[in-house]
Amino acid sequence: MAVVLDKDNHHSHDNTKDESRTNAYPSVANPTNKTDSEADYRAKADAQRKNFFSWLRFIALWLVIGLLISQFVLQRNTVFGDSMLPTLYSRDELLVEKISRHFGGIARGDIVTCRSYLSHQGPDTYIVKRVIGLPHETVEIREGHVYIDGELLPEDYLAENVVTRPIVDDFRKVKLAADEYYVLGDNRSQSQDSRYFGPVNKKDIMGEVLIRFYPFSRFGRP
Repeated sequence: MAVVLDKDNHHSHDNTKDESRTNAYPSVANPTNKTDSEADYRAKADAQRKNFFSWLRFIALWLVIGLLISQFVLQRNTVFGDSMLPTLYSRDELLVEKISRHFGGIARGDIVTCRSYLSHQGPDTYIVKRVIGLPHETVEIREGHVYIDGELLPEDYLAENVVTRPIVDDFRKVKLAADEYYVLGDNRSQSQDSRYFGPVNKKDIMGEVLIRFYPFSRFGRP
């Protein structure tokens, strides 16, 4: 008996076997894509780390600059007390520059901050006073006024009817040395100054008051 083969069925059977072989080995994801993703992540992490350390260096640099400026150039000071009325009021905020004092820049009439020579105040306490007498000058307090080398000192910055009286007899008349300054408060009756503790050494003068920056209503050079 003759046997007839169904060619279509034969091919279909072969295709099924081919599909089975193909499905038995599913495709694997391209390993190159995974490698690229990890590289991108590492690159982003490195960039963030570099950016962080860049900002850290920037902040550290400005902190150092700020400390250097505060130590050698400018310093903020607050006024406490009424010894400089009516020029300065208690709680006024001042900016003090420290450079000019090293180059002979301290002049008569300048308002300066200097180390306190008062025994009840610590060595790191600074006071605000006005420079009256300069090195090598003779300062004398008499008749309610200040005399420099025998000449009456005009003091237009004082309030009306202010009388300057000596406090300690030893400092009623003083001959200043090469590195000494005589300082007084503008509110003479309420100020402990060179009339009380004597001349101030140049090394104990921090600097000159540059500007009053607070309160804003009195902003400006005092």
